[in-house]
Amino acid sequence: MAKTGWGFFSKRRRRPVGHVALSLSMDRLALVVRPADGRPVRAYERAAGADVGATLQSLVREADALGMACEWVLEPGAYSLQQVDKPAVPPAEWVQALRWKVRDLIGFPIDDAVMDAFEVPGLDSRGRPPTLYLAVARKDELRPRIAQIEASGLQLSSIGISDLAWAEAVRTLSPGDDSQAALVIDARGGTMLAMRENTLFVARRFEFDGDDQRVLREPQAGRTERLFERIALELQRTLDYFDRTHQRPPPRRLLLAGLEGLEGLGASLRNSLGLDVQSVSPESAWPELSALPEAARVRVAALSAVAMGAGRP
Repeated sequence: MAKTGWGFFSKRRRRPVGHVALSLSMDRLALVVRPADGRPVRAYERAAGADVGATLQSLVREADALGMACEWVLEPGAYSLQQVDKPAVPPAEWVQALRWKVRDLIGFPIDDAVMDAFEVPGLDSRGRPPTLYLAVARKDELRPRIAQIEASGLQLSSIGISDLAWAEAVRTLSPGDDSQAALVIDARGGTMLAMRENTLFVARRFEFDGDDQRVLREPQAGRTERLFERIALELQRTLDYFDRTHQRPPPRRLLLAGLEGLEGLGASLRNSLGLDVQSVSPESAWPELSALPEAARVRVAALSAVAMGAGRP
């Protein structure tokens, strides 16, 4: 991630015939395919089914994506994001220098960890120690998925994280140098980003508990309002941290990528936080998403941003 953009793994192979951005979980699969021969970009989403590997193979054949380079974007639950002091070594040596420092921050042996890092900008200019975001995933959990991806006929070229994928999406959906925030709600929680000058400054995650998830499945007056209040509190904490740590003008605009069943969330955040809340309409930036059901377009938007950025310097 540091200087190369998308990190974790990079593999040199024969010249690909296009690029694929992939998300892969126990529940759903999604592909955005950008052929190298000028054919239109295409987007797909499927329920994973009982056999994720078989579903992926079928989807790759349907998408005519055999042999294409693949960027696998990890969902939030597949990795953790730690903020750590930046070591005084070149970027290519960041991860190696940090391995011994994070062994107490993760719940598994360090030898089973795969890591990559990207810089938190602007702190040194304000007299604060420069820091990095360190993304950590467990090799044992990635290997079965890697085998499924390669068995499908895709050429796995790199693995990235959803925080950076959504930051790329925000740059496209809401470009500008002003401070702005983004909130991406999924079935398990929310990802909050604070950006300035098209640069990601803060990435923060919160998880829904059992009561929250029941509200999502069965909205009820009163309980839904309490969930909205909790989301507003988490978002306010992120904005306060951005203001306190980076001393940039606070965001006045919030890009909201909401979940079905939370249609009132935007109005609630507008009233409680005084933000200009703008709901994501990803098909306006990526026409290939128009072929998907409306509920799937937001889920796949970040993959479109990754696919269209694949192969950039």
